[in-house]
Amino acid sequence: MTETEPHLVIADRVAEWYAEQLRRRATTSDELADGAWALSTPEWPRSYAGNGILVRRDPGADALLAWGDERLGGAGLDHRYVMAFCDLSEETRSGLVAAGFELEPEMFMARPTSLGLLHAPTAIRVEVLPPDESRALTERLWREVWNPSFDDETVRQLAGRADVSTRSGPLVTFVVRDPASSEPVSRLDVAVMGDTAEIDAVVTFPDFRGHGHADALLAAGIAEIASRGCDLSVLTAIPGDWPCTWYARRGFAKVGDSWVATRVARTPAGSAASSGPFA
Repeated sequence: MTETEPHLVIADRVAEWYAEQLRRRATTSDELADGAWALSTPEWPRSYAGNGILVRRDPGADALLAWGDERLGGAGLDHRYVMAFCDLSEETRSGLVAAGFELEPEMFMARPTSLGLLHAPTAIRVEVLPPDESRALTERLWREVWNPSFDDETVRQLAGRADVSTRSGPLVTFVVRDPASSEPVSRLDVAVMGDTAEIDAVVTFPDFRGHGHADALLAAGIAEIASRGCDLSVLTAIPGDWPCTWYARRGFAKVGDSWVATRVARTPAGSAASSGPFA
């Protein structure tokens, strides 16, 4: 990415990057129409992003509902999940809501590597977490921070998604540890695919917030991305949420809109809820 690259080109590039990443991570990706796919990952049925409908252009509510019933319902799944890496018309959104879907707006943000590295608090030590420890940390985060209501099987499946995440490219987890216990207390993931890399899963346990851990982790992540020859860092955010401003101060800018639509036929304790494109 260059600073003179047209905005629409950047937006299309980022949206397509996310779509390609999801297609690679799914066990199967069947094309339904131009710019529409049914993703299936039977080994992790509670991962909505691995078992959902992905679109790069608005096909209308009727098509989305039909595809969901045919492909997700036909696979015996209780959920219907749509990832629209594009804007949706008011008519499409109204049709989904009328059919019982909950809609969440999201946006893509990007930062060119040409902006340079970030400065980080020098007193904070950041290290790479081995994959076997990463899964244990992910399970702990789901239970204590992201959604404590999830049952053990849902947590196991959501934490196990890292096994398929590497289908799209290298995944590096950075952490900051508590000096007293040596337990990881902050985390950030970098997912690399081609000339672009994603910043994801940036989180600090509540008792350790406010000490600059996120800045230290983001600086390490941006340095890792630059070292791999990527020219663009990307992430997803919820419009109006405070992280948008936090990332903007560090060089990220909005480049596109997206939507997530979720409907669950029945909601037993611990069924997976939407939490962005990689739910």
